[in-house]
Amino acid sequence: MYIAEEWLDLERDVLGQRPLISGTVEEVRAAYAQTSEALQALYPPPDAYDVRDHRETTDSGIAIRVYTPTKAPEGNAGLPVGVFGHGGGHINGGAWASSFEDRMCRFVSHHAGVVVAQVDFRLAPEHPVPAQLNDVFDAYQWCHRNAGRLNGDPNRFFSFGSSLGGGVAVGVALKLADENLGHMVRGIVALCPALMHPHFVLDEFKPIFKSYEETWKGAPLQDGESMLQFYDNNGGTEQRTNPYAFPALHPGLYRLPPVYQAICEVDPVRDDSTVLKHVLDKHGVPNKADSYPGLPHYFWLWPQLKSSQVFHTNVAEGVKWVVSQMQR
Repeated sequence: MYIAEEWLDLERDVLGQRPLISGTVEEVRAAYAQTSEALQALYPPPDAYDVRDHRETTDSGIAIRVYTPTKAPEGNAGLPVGVFGHGGGHINGGAWASSFEDRMCRFVSHHAGVVVAQVDFRLAPEHPVPAQLNDVFDAYQWCHRNAGRLNGDPNRFFSFGSSLGGGVAVGVALKLADENLGHMVRGIVALCPALMHPHFVLDEFKPIFKSYEETWKGAPLQDGESMLQFYDNNGGTEQRTNPYAFPALHPGLYRLPPVYQAICEVDPVRDDSTVLKHVLDKHGVPNKADSYPGLPHYFWLWPQLKSSQVFHTNVAEGVKWVVSQMQR
């Protein structure tokens, strides 16, 4: 397992250890909150970005944190809108609970010139999978119906998310297509998405689905064993055959709009992206990916890493690419 030198330097000089997200739900939540608070001091202040944020609430009571560029384009055209599902294994985080997801949303809104609507979905285990997907599905439709209120263009909406939220981004797009609402989603941006449970891998994908085995023990931040623990804790293991919760199982992947992926190579969910890219390429679906050799799941949280800035810049460029495909 190759680990990049800059990450090893971070472990040695800053962290003092190899971090691993593991433990009971309570322990993981405490560690998540502590990490978010510690990193907040290292990030640019919110006013470093030409972005304002405000709260909206759907008809069913789901809160959404909306990030809007303050430098509006000329004319009356609305902006592209990305509906964002955060990471955290579906047991952590929230639209107002994570310094690093806030940073990502502000960065993308500022640098890509888009509205980002971060959904404050319910968390497991109190609300097991697929509650998160259902909440984002509901919020996505509300945002689309209220595009004008968000300064958005209803013809330029995309699904956006990280980790399990990245899986939700793909699942929502598929569910919209299946309910004859595919026109609402014109692109997908998925950052190290979780798309397939390791205990339910289709035979055709087994030869290219190796990352859990390769990272089972010892990978930084998230190894295969701890990722499986997340699925056990959030209800995902019980839903492992659900093609919306684990969209790599869905037979209609070929119907997806253009997809941008970010792939961390020392990551148990690396080959979730490998599988998705394989299917998209097979069916000629436009897609683009940036890979990060030797770097673990969610490495970009630490701004001390040069690759963190590269990652954020690449995501903004990936969003621009997805938006550019909507003109075709």
